[in-house]
Amino acid sequence: MGRVIVLIVATMVMLFNQALAKSQDADIKGRVVNQDNQPVASASVYLMSSSSNVLIKTALTDQDGNYVILKAPKGNYYIQVSSVGFANGKSANFDLGESAYNVPEIKLAAASQTIETVTVRGQAPMVQNKDGKLILNVENSTLAAGNNALEVVKRAPGVSVDKDDNLQLMGQQGVTVTIDGRQTFMTGEQLATFLKSTDAAQIKSVEVTTTRQAKDDAEGAVGTINIVLKKNNTEGFNGSFVASAAHGNHFRGNSSLNLNYKKNNTTLFGSYAYTDNKRETELNLERTIANNGKSTVFDQQAGLIEREKNHNYRFGIEQKTSEKNTMLVQFTGNNNEEDGDNLSASYIGPSLNVTDSIMRANSYSLAKFNRYSANFNNEYKIDTMGSKLTFDFDWSMFRTKSDVDYFYTTENPTGGLLRPEERERSSMPVDIDIYVSKLDYVKPFKKGKLEAGLKYSNVKSDNDLGFERFVGGQWEDYEGRPNHFVYTEQVSAGYVDYSTEFGKWTAKAGVRAEYTISDGHSITKDSRVKRDYLDFFPSANLGYNISPNHILTLSYARKISRPNYRFLNPFRYYIDKLTFQEGNPYVNPQYTHGFSLNYTLMQMFNFTLGTDITNDAMVESMGQNKETNETWITRDNLAKSVTSYLNMNIPYRVGKFWSMNNNFTGIYMHFKGPIAGYYADLGSFFIQANSMHTFKLSNQFSAEANINGNTPFIYNVYKISGRINLDLGLNYNFKDQKSSLKLAVSDVFRSNRNNVDTDFEEFNSKIRQYNDNQSVRLTYTYKFGNLKQQIRRRDSSNEEKERAN
Repeated sequence: MGRVIVLIVATMVMLFNQALAKSQDADIKGRVVNQDNQPVASASVYLMSSSSNVLIKTALTDQDGNYVILKAPKGNYYIQVSSVGFANGKSANFDLGESAYNVPEIKLAAASQTIETVTVRGQAPMVQNKDGKLILNVENSTLAAGNNALEVVKRAPGVSVDKDDNLQLMGQQGVTVTIDGRQTFMTGEQLATFLKSTDAAQIKSVEVTTTRQAKDDAEGAVGTINIVLKKNNTEGFNGSFVASAAHGNHFRGNSSLNLNYKKNNTTLFGSYAYTDNKRETELNLERTIANNGKSTVFDQQAGLIEREKNHNYRFGIEQKTSEKNTMLVQFTGNNNEEDGDNLSASYIGPSLNVTDSIMRANSYSLAKFNRYSANFNNEYKIDTMGSKLTFDFDWSMFRTKSDVDYFYTTENPTGGLLRPEERERSSMPVDIDIYVSKLDYVKPFKKGKLEAGLKYSNVKSDNDLGFERFVGGQWEDYEGRPNHFVYTEQVSAGYVDYSTEFGKWTAKAGVRAEYTISDGHSITKDSRVKRDYLDFFPSANLGYNISPNHILTLSYARKISRPNYRFLNPFRYYIDKLTFQEGNPYVNPQYTHGFSLNYTLMQMFNFTLGTDITNDAMVESMGQNKETNETWITRDNLAKSVTSYLNMNIPYRVGKFWSMNNNFTGIYMHFKGPIAGYYADLGSFFIQANSMHTFKLSNQFSAEANINGNTPFIYNVYKISGRINLDLGLNYNFKDQKSSLKLAVSDVFRSNRNNVDTDFEEFNSKIRQYNDNQSVRLTYTYKFGNLKQQIRRRDSSNEEKERAN
């Protein structure tokens, strides 16, 4: 990986020096006509770099077929044009100097088939910067086809996952995840399950941002990951079908169907996806508990087989009721059923080489997760100057039930039971209801734009855990383990934001206020934790356009991360007889001051330098009982954490057939404060790197490769080992341009492993885990109906679902 980093930095310096030599900008003008010399209106015009075939700028032709590309940097270019019903048009290469350039007239020939929008091939970068967001474009990607959403999101710039598949951004937890701008209303294990069961073939792009505006919810200490789904909302009927089969240690398969119908002012849309997966996880856990100079060592070897069946569906209607007003109503459902067999053996003794007893734990689980949500959106355009009023209402319901049966035996290493078999069982239904409404107003004001809005959310989470053990031939309550916990939360928010431009400067500033009322009620323990607090979250953004080749943006935002509803529940989630997770009703929200400086070079290369300073940071804390040999994990507020990062995104092209995107993130993370009864002052520097490559072998064949990894680092008290991973893919487009076949291999060398060590005060453990990442999959895609033009469907957002669990 060191050589890759050196190559990236050298390339960056070379491109930077080249860009500095180009200081003047000029306009480019031209005209597009058809074979009869009639103007072609609304044609898409692309300014392409001749040397790298990278898209630099875009424009549209007017009614007379004319177009203007303003302030293009000096360089060698060509123009490419696409329009519905025509074949691609292209100009000759030309050099742009300091004066305006008139492109010779481009004549478009009628297309022999008008199957779909003409695609500009290989020009749009795999990763681009737009409105302060780094966007990973995965539409038609070989590596995305047949995969799941979690695997695609992990490839986005600065994104990674921990050993439990929790998403991280710039090495940190506390990420808000949205789909089409709307909150997923999930986090942790449920979010990972949901993303794993979402077909990646439906994803157009993944947007990553570490900044926020006053309009955005303050939730999300690090930033936001937004998954943008494909949309083909055109006049008439159209759709697509995807079928995929894969094999790792076991078979996996998924299929999806997307349908759209538009006539006049009415658009109907719907989708359905089915997933049937079976995965196997290998785990080896070593931990040592010291007590009065003696040590007890646990060497646990476990295997977990999970079988999952998932149904995802979405349907809705968009109705334009007048020239000024548009309504959208949609419904989304997710039904997931998962059963798991977890078999483990723990060899217990004074050292790894000496075993006094063997504890075997077999657990069988059946979990059902049902999520339903409905959204109503109404947008009213007040005038033609840009004033508009948008109203959103969201309702979401989560119904989860998890039943687990536990079987424990403790054996003598030489044979025979040391004690009778123990049987336990638990049942945990979780009901969550969320209601959210908001109103947003936008109005041009003086020389800028004014935005203001209100939002109200109401959440209720009801967790009722039943825990029993088998004694004397019958089941009885296991004293101290059952727990009924009800959490309610109301957040009222308002914001105001103003943006303006003056010369080469752009500025945006605003403030958001959120008033929170929460009540955590443990019915079993007859205890309550009530809170109400008012917070203000300022944000500011200042940009300076040195030239189109050099753009600087400085941003600041104050953010909050509230604890997940499940983390507040004070009962214990048992992993096995001696290991559990315990909620903490007293954990407080954490607040983050985020600073970032972004530099965009040649409208392609992006460099972001940032620092996040978090007070009362919510971190994973540990505990253990030396007498019973129990170990547990909980959440607590650490005094302070500081994370600084430099993210570099560098696209590059080698010849005409090989294009790449290199993303390099250097991170320094420091934790300081009490953890598990001890004071910690820990920090480390590490590197995350991702290199994506596309090879255009012919008009029908293309290939992809993705290499990603990280160097070792310390997160809290955990030492995370370095790792590297390789994925390969091959794509074939049939001549009818309606269907394609994709073959992909994930984790070619089985190197994508999670290895974690803890050596902090009395806590000593080693985790070695492999999540069945290696697989071979084949995916077939077929498009049908009218596929000529594509338009954007609006959607809405809110933040409460992110913490549902």
